[in-house]
Amino acid sequence: MHLCDYPTVNDALLDDGLNARTATAQKVVQLGHKMRESQTLRVRQPLSEIRVVCTTAIDRDAVNAMNDVIRDELNVKAVNLVDHLDGIVKYSYKPNLKTLGKKLGKLLNAVKNKLGDVDAATMAPLRDGKSVTLDVDGESVTLEPDDVLISTEQSSEWLSTSDFGIQVALSAVLTDELIAEGYARDFVRLLNERRKIMDLSLDDRIEVKYAFPEKIASAIEAHKAYIMGEILANSLTADAGVTGGKDVAELEIGDQDGFVIVTISK
Repeated sequence: MHLCDYPTVNDALLDDGLNARTATAQKVVQLGHKMRESQTLRVRQPLSEIRVVCTTAIDRDAVNAMNDVIRDELNVKAVNLVDHLDGIVKYSYKPNLKTLGKKLGKLLNAVKNKLGDVDAATMAPLRDGKSVTLDVDGESVTLEPDDVLISTEQSSEWLSTSDFGIQVALSAVLTDELIAEGYARDFVRLLNERRKIMDLSLDDRIEVKYAFPEKIASAIEAHKAYIMGEILANSLTADAGVTGGKDVAELEIGDQDGFVIVTISK
């Protein structure tokens, strides 16, 4: 096969709209992963929500169209388009002395004071690369994005960042239900690793017995149907007697150790 010619691209089959929508989804996912990594929030740990602000209608339509993909890639329960993040992120504005010093002269101090009082909606265009015009001591002053230094302070319950003309905020609140689902996903990963170690085929069904501390055992029981479907198990049973010995694997989920026995279903 390595001696064959490369196939010729059929441009008629290219879907430029799909490519553009996918590119936008990739940007949102990239920003979401960046925030997860900044707080060591593993991708297997579900989160409740990501909020997305787009500066263009094209990007907004793309996020709507690719909502399911973004949700799955980031392991969040909801992807919500919003007009702004003002309830999550607080912005402060200061004059950039390098550009405004000569431009404003005696008005510089007045503009500095004005920036501390102007409402967030009036200043929002600066964050989108647009200018704003303010009435300062009876004079009209136009400020370009380079004229103003913008700093942010975010809520402790949210992680936020922006790039590519897109702003995102990721919920960092871990409820008991989300933590339990994260444990269940870890259990799935560990059991599928056991399948590989046992050299099982893709259609082999298994029986699983496990012994874990209460908080892990409760999470496994709460997500039993999901786990069994993911690991192809005919049974998944808590058994306090699974504590060691031949064919018993010791596993760690969260900060808790436990034991499992995996056997092939007959």
